[in-house]
Amino acid sequence: MLAIHKVHRKLAEIVEMNLDLNGNLLIGKVELQLILKLLRENYALVYTLDGLKELALHAYEMGDMDWQMDLCAQIDELEAQMI
Repeated sequence: MLAIHKVHRKLAEIVEMNLDLNGNLLIGKVELQLILKLLRENYALVYTLDGLKELALHAYEMGDMDWQMDLCAQIDELEAQMI
């Protein structure tokens, strides 16, 4: 199953609402502000998820299974929000 985070769905909705008949994207100032807010949210999500995955790999390499399991639980919780 492909998960689509709510941030990505909102970005798609903004694009859909601002396409002209030729498929060109016409963005006004208000829409641009909404997009920038969503892009910041997306950045935070990706940064957090990637950081947790890197730490989980590091914990695995160190043999610290308790830490790894804790990190994997945090990753699972974030990914569950994407459904």
